[in-house]
Amino acid sequence: MARSSSAQEDVQPEVASRLRAARAKVGMTRKQLAGASHTSERYLAHIEAGMGNPTVAMIEALALALDIAPAELMPMGGERSDIRAEAAAVLRRFPESKLATLLDQMRRPDAMRSSKGGRIVLLGLRGAGKSSLGRALAERLDLPFLEMSKEVERAYGGEMRFLIEIGGQNALRRYEHEAWETMQAEHDHAVIATPGGVVADPVLFDRLLATAHSVWLRASPEDHMNRVIAQRDFRPMASNRGAMEDLKAILQARSGEYGRADVELDTSIQDFDTTVDRLERVTRSLIEE
Repeated sequence: MARSSSAQEDVQPEVASRLRAARAKVGMTRKQLAGASHTSERYLAHIEAGMGNPTVAMIEALALALDIAPAELMPMGGERSDIRAEAAAVLRRFPESKLATLLDQMRRPDAMRSSKGGRIVLLGLRGAGKSSLGRALAERLDLPFLEMSKEVERAYGGEMRFLIEIGGQNALRRYEHEAWETMQAEHDHAVIATPGGVVADPVLFDRLLATAHSVWLRASPEDHMNRVIAQRDFRPMASNRGAMEDLKAILQARSGEYGRADVELDTSIQDFDTTVDRLERVTRSLIEE
C-alpha cells in the first residue's frame, strides 16, 4: 500500500532531525557530507530542513557517507522507543565476531569493571580541558599522560587532517581502534585524553568505556569556544559564520554519549586548580572502587 502524503510529511521532520544530529555527531559540514554522498549541498539543505523527500537510495548514500546504518536515519530506526533504538544502533555497528563477548560482559558487569585497570580516559569536546587537566592529573597521580590523537598521528606518520582528507572517516576510525588497543595493552595505568569525536564510533566508544574509567569534562558552549579560539584551533568551524550554533549542535548531538561516562565534571564553574583538585578526587575514587 502506498504511503499517504500526510504520513510522509510526519516522517520528513524526523529524518531531517536525525540527519542533522548524525552529521553534527561526526563533525561533518553540510558541504563535506554532500561531497561524500555525491549529492548537491542545496538538496541536502532541503532534506535537513524537513522539506525534501529523500529516496531509499539517497538515505543509503547519506548513511554510507556517515558510516551508520540506514535505519538510524529513520524514525527510531523502526524501534518502539528511543533507548531501544540507541541500543539497536550500537549492536548494528558491533562486529559479529565480538557479539558473544559483548553479551558475556553485559551478563557479568563485575568482569567488565575489573578490565578497566588504572586507566583514566577524559572525554569531551575541544576546549573542555582534556589536555591541560590531563597533564596536571597525570602529574598528581604519577601516571603517564597520553593523547589518543597524537598516538593516531604517530602511527599514521602525519597530521590528523591529512588522514581524514585522504582516507576519510573509515581510515580515521581504523587508526583510532588500533591506537586504543595499543594504549590499553601497553598501559594498565595512565591518563588518556580522547578526541571529541570518539563518540561517533559506537564500537570504539563501547570498547573504551569497558576498558577504562571515564570522566566527561563538561563546559559551557561559550567556554568551549573561547578556549578553542585561545588555542588558535577553530576546527571544524573555520570560515563559518554560524560557528557557535554549530558548536551547540555538536554538543547536543554528543551529550547523550558523553553522559555514559562514569562521572561528569563541569570545568566552567571553578578555576583551573580547583578543577584539578576535584578531578583528582573523582579519579582516585574510580580507581580505588
